[in-house]
Amino acid sequence: MVPWRSKEDGDPDECGGFRLTHRIGSGGFGTVFLGFRSDVRSPAAVKIFTSPKVAAPAWRDRFRREIKLIKQMAGVHTAELLDSGGDDEPPWLATRYVHAPPLDRLVRQYGVFEELPGWWLAASLGEALAEIHSKGILHRDLKPQNILVERTGIKIIDFGISRFSAGSDVTETTERFGTHPYCANEHLLDVRNATEKSDVFALGATLVWATTGHTPFEGMAPHDRLAGMPPDLDRVPDALVDLVESCLALKPETRPTALQVFQEALIHLADHAVPLASGSGLPLPAEVRDFVDVWAATPIPVLELAVAGTGSDTSSGVTTTGTGFEDQPQADHARTADGRRPGQDVFSTEWRGRWRRAADRRRDGFGK
Repeated sequence: MVPWRSKEDGDPDECGGFRLTHRIGSGGFGTVFLGFRSDVRSPAAVKIFTSPKVAAPAWRDRFRREIKLIKQMAGVHTAELLDSGGDDEPPWLATRYVHAPPLDRLVRQYGVFEELPGWWLAASLGEALAEIHSKGILHRDLKPQNILVERTGIKIIDFGISRFSAGSDVTETTERFGTHPYCANEHLLDVRNATEKSDVFALGATLVWATTGHTPFEGMAPHDRLAGMPPDLDRVPDALVDLVESCLALKPETRPTALQVFQEALIHLADHAVPLASGSGLPLPAEVRDFVDVWAATPIPVLELAVAGTGSDTSSGVTTTGTGFEDQPQADHARTADGRRPGQDVFSTEWRGRWRRAADRRRDGFGK
């Protein structure tokens, strides 16, 4: 169930002072490890870039610039950057490890989302992108594998190809970044054309996949898609079709902003008094919530390291590092006969009013 596995022969034991204990994943640019460092209380996801492309001076310059962007992204729906080594050989970065399953795992294992979970996902992604875009940053690779589902909401990860939305000088290459089924046409034609509306396109494509099990242009020849063939939305829940269709519009200027997606989804969620993030549970099927709970309860393999100012073993100078989850409230696993947590769906008029006011404050925090 857990994403980590034993390291392979030749894998490093340390990077940037982090002890690397397990592999989390690997891709075209490098490998991600589970890491621990004595001055960092929680586990880290340490990404080491080993692709031959990272040797290019232009790539290194872009990497250093993008590190500055990622430092800004410790928000509600993003993981905090802990440290980085843009001048090291090889370069690396470490973000706070998010102990949660990816969206694609949940959908493949338990089936597609119905209408209410679809609105919850739309609101969560809309809020996350509004947060990212409010800092002048693009993600450029939003997809189900980069969306982690925690007990209380989502986290978006992998900002390795992000850049400022203002200033075309940051990306000076036409090399394609992103994942084809979730990329807008303008992004596919030239990565420098990517804008905030390209991220919104990826949001719409993710909603299609989560509610149907296929991407909007699956099986379509690239030249047909670039020529303007419409997406396949046949199995998208009826209530979500208009929103998804607007996100996938061919012309970027006709797509909504992430904030507009968030606002529209909030209206539907408020009608059901469903919170975006709450200890009472996610608006997902009971078996999915159980899976998320079990994943979160799985112990992280923690090293014993000396941590300044923590622990009490002064004789040896060694203490156990925290996992970052000690102070979080544990989920209530008790359920009623129909699979709901006690009191989860009992919402008073007063509670609905408080929820709407709280939602308005979150929405307005990103501006109009």
